[in-house]
Amino acid sequence: MQEVKLYFQKKNGFYIKEAFKTLRSNIEFCGDDIKVIAVTSCMAHEGKSSVAMELAKSFAEAGNATLLIDADMRKSVLIGRYKTGAVKFGLSHCLIGKHQYMDAVCETDIPKLYVLFSGPVPPNPSELLGSRKFAEMLDVMKESFTYIIVDTPPLGSVIDAAVVARNCDGTVLVVENNAVSYRFVQKVKDQLDKTGSRILGVVLNKVDMNGKGYYGHYGKYYGKYYGKYYGEYGADSKSAEKQEKEEQKLIELQREFHEKQKREEQEKREKERKEKRQIRKQKIKQAAKRLAKRILVTAAAVLLICGLFLGGFVTVIAMGKRNLMSVSDGVRPDLPTTIGADGLVKEEEIKWQDGWVKYQDTIYQYNQEVLTFLIMGIDKDSDAQAVEEGTEGGQADAMFLAVMNPKDSSIKIIGINRNTMTDIDVYNGNGVYITTTKAQIAVQHGFGDGMKKSCEYQKKAVEKLFYNLPIHGYAAVNMSAIPTINDAVGGIDLVVLEDLTKIDAGLVEGSNVHLSGDSAFWYVKYRDTDIFGSADTRLLRQQQYLTNLVNKAKQEVGKDISVALNLYQAVSPQMVTDISPHKAAYLASVLPDYKFDEDNFYTMEGETVMGEEFEEFYPDEDALYEMILDVFYEKVE
Repeated sequence: MQEVKLYFQKKNGFYIKEAFKTLRSNIEFCGDDIKVIAVTSCMAHEGKSSVAMELAKSFAEAGNATLLIDADMRKSVLIGRYKTGAVKFGLSHCLIGKHQYMDAVCETDIPKLYVLFSGPVPPNPSELLGSRKFAEMLDVMKESFTYIIVDTPPLGSVIDAAVVARNCDGTVLVVENNAVSYRFVQKVKDQLDKTGSRILGVVLNKVDMNGKGYYGHYGKYYGKYYGKYYGEYGADSKSAEKQEKEEQKLIELQREFHEKQKREEQEKREKERKEKRQIRKQKIKQAAKRLAKRILVTAAAVLLICGLFLGGFVTVIAMGKRNLMSVSDGVRPDLPTTIGADGLVKEEEIKWQDGWVKYQDTIYQYNQEVLTFLIMGIDKDSDAQAVEEGTEGGQADAMFLAVMNPKDSSIKIIGINRNTMTDIDVYNGNGVYITTTKAQIAVQHGFGDGMKKSCEYQKKAVEKLFYNLPIHGYAAVNMSAIPTINDAVGGIDLVVLEDLTKIDAGLVEGSNVHLSGDSAFWYVKYRDTDIFGSADTRLLRQQQYLTNLVNKAKQEVGKDISVALNLYQAVSPQMVTDISPHKAAYLASVLPDYKFDEDNFYTMEGETVMGEEFEEFYPDEDALYEMILDVFYEKVE
């Protein structure tokens, strides 16, 4: 057993100590069977690690042998915030079998308080926490400690907390006051419910609450109560008591009536909002499917023509294939080993191979032959050019993952909501990493140089969102390419779907127009950010425009095949890609044999809410996990 001293930046005041005593007592009242307690939160920086430490300290001060396990192995703060003294071993050492459990436990200078720090960051924290070894460790620790507090990562960010909660007797959810929406907290609660873990309660943290205001309330209440009571001293006590009960009953009835009315109104409004969202979501999904299909047809034709101009030599094609496949050699998504299942049966353990995952009693393996490409539309009104590093690289307003599966010659498309809230890396003006924060995924491209570095940052963010999925290539096209493409085919005729006279006087809703130059640019790009869901209506305009563009381009290519090459050359100044000529030649040689239909288009499920300043989309983690299995994995027979 190791020995360390714990350092606390400041001593807790009376009210904070009382709050944690109350929390400890409430947990004790939950029953004698509550011994292993997980502590999690919705997002980072809500104070869950501080709550876990203070709760463990409170149990120890009450005379209980208490162990605090730092299971936030991705981004631990405990060892840097509280530890003074060397710590050689940690939780990750134990779970990979390098050290015995008790050898890694640290005895602290607080009597009866012990800490097991996280140790070095492993490449697969979810798999380690979901392993049998972690469950066995908890069973062993129960014999030596009265209470075990497990500090886990935020459940709203990663799945680790749900994996840990399955092996705990109960879970405490920490929520920062006025920092997290009700819907987000409800979504995290639902995730915990699915694990079967008992939710002991919610800690509302970081509340501005001084002693005078808190206890002054009770003084005011009791002063009023006793003043009224003694003021009526000498009256008929039974009559007074009866009258008071009747008045109280009337007040309760009135309150219940108003609350019922309020609930009914809220339910009605919520039902209407859900119906509108469902209709809008269905329209967007249908439009996106049609749009993706036409994009794929056009992309295949352009790549095929480019491949012919490159020569299409067999050696070039073979080299392109090798270069693409080398990206994912030995690499696969970092999915938890078992989710929604009772674990592995004996026969499965015997045959189990590295990289397999079990989901709802079915075993899957990653399809190493798939090729995945990230397609981005960048909010830039100029040619692709380098900028000084900072935040001026441009946002990725459109993102798609195109997945080619050679085993069934299919192409699947995944649309990524540009407002998806996820972890993005923040860099300073010198390109030095500063921190990781939760933000819309589209802003990640803004960091970097606006060229390949920005694309690499964006690719990394998408890979992390999809559990470290390997992406084989990317292509980013600036919005400035729209007028060039539009005029190259002689302009586009269409009926204006939405009144856009605010930006272009000729774009009157319902009018027949011939789009050219800047009119095409604004019709495809513009959206009124003051209107909730404006990105959805813009998507419908984009679908309409691209449908007409593809038809017009097909007509012009039929007259003159060189139009396709001219289009590719015209777009090149506004495009950044890591797809080399060799890779393009290989793709051009195989794309005509691939098929795509509407059933192969996937959209991320989740919910869009209004944040403090911008719209925020929170993906459904279960649906995302199932989609990854469906697109990138295959069943093990």
